[in-house]
Amino acid sequence: MTLVFYETKFNKYSITALIASLEHAGLLNKISVEVTHNPLIYRPQKNTLTIFCFSFCSPHVIEIKEVVKNIKAKYSDAILIAGGPHPSGEPLKTLNMGFDYIFVGEAEKIFPLFINDLLKNNYKNKHILLADSLIDIDSYPAWSFQLKRFSPLEITRGCPFACKFCQTSYLFGTQPRHRSIESIVSHVEFLTKHGIKDLRFITPNALSYGSEDGKNVNLNAIETLLKSIKSISDEIKIFFGTFPSEVRPEHLTKDVLNLIKGYISNKFLTIGAQSGSNKILESSHRGHNLDDVYNAVKNALDAGFSVNIDFIFGLPEESKNDQIETIKFIDYLLNLGYKKNLSVKIHTHYFMPLPGTPFGKSKPSKLSKEMTQFIGKLHNIKTAFGQCHIQKLYASESINK
Repeated sequence: MTLVFYETKFNKYSITALIASLEHAGLLNKISVEVTHNPLIYRPQKNTLTIFCFSFCSPHVIEIKEVVKNIKAKYSDAILIAGGPHPSGEPLKTLNMGFDYIFVGEAEKIFPLFINDLLKNNYKNKHILLADSLIDIDSYPAWSFQLKRFSPLEITRGCPFACKFCQTSYLFGTQPRHRSIESIVSHVEFLTKHGIKDLRFITPNALSYGSEDGKNVNLNAIETLLKSIKSISDEIKIFFGTFPSEVRPEHLTKDVLNLIKGYISNKFLTIGAQSGSNKILESSHRGHNLDDVYNAVKNALDAGFSVNIDFIFGLPEESKNDQIETIKFIDYLLNLGYKKNLSVKIHTHYFMPLPGTPFGKSKPSKLSKEMTQFIGKLHNIKTAFGQCHIQKLYASESINK
């Protein structure tokens, strides 16, 4: 049996976790694993079952449909399976894209069970496979030690805030689950033995680590985390509160900054703002306000950090007036950076109705002429970055299908 994972820059962390789950189940010595950016060049072995594995988010549905169509035309005997945020949110529609099996929810447990059944020629009658519970992430490796396939280290899963536009709470629950210090240390020690000294984290909010509810910062837990990693080697560079994670604005206090700046190597922090309108923040269930964003940016700049700030344009119920407020607020934040001679950049997003969220059936609000010109100007002068155009294409496709 050969598993062929279709990898893109958007799903490589998910694939790493899936391969790690196979290793955890003792399956890597029983099957072959291939990872490719182009599954159409794969040459299947004779008399060997080939399974093409996909994990993807909603913005990439159009691309995935085409890839699946071509695979089915070329490899008629292969099995195609899918999981991840989009298949979990719309399993029936994903099945109709041409897949044979869909995994809904966290797959670390059910995916190896499925592969083990296929090894025994026990094919599932149900084509939509549901995870029966959330996993304990501490019980699973973050990556494959055997294949030395590394990624940023997942330290927390689950988010208590349940923002209406985000799938995280609806896929992974609202109760944070943290990887233990012991597990984190063992992962990092393995990295250092292989000469890797840069360490990044996967978490919905870096400052939620060790928090019982995810809403209150546990400074002792964060210090223990950072200090434990540094105790392994002073040469380790810790990148904390930056891609592929961020920090919530209300958590970025002076006390937090005084603590983390002694341990981390990144000069940037990523802050989730999402709107410059308190009305929209409240209707989206963000759980913070504009004062929190302002204080976070100011505190970060005062501590010597540059910032990238996430904003989503076209959120439901967003009026022209809300967009004008957002423009003014962004200008105000940019000026804070100018005064400190530090970089403030805007990470631009366009609202996408993601399946499985409260806004999953909502249409994006129309962007005003002023907002469209403002976003374009920010990108032209290099104070903004992001993939608004790709997200807008998906939003248009999803509401018109």
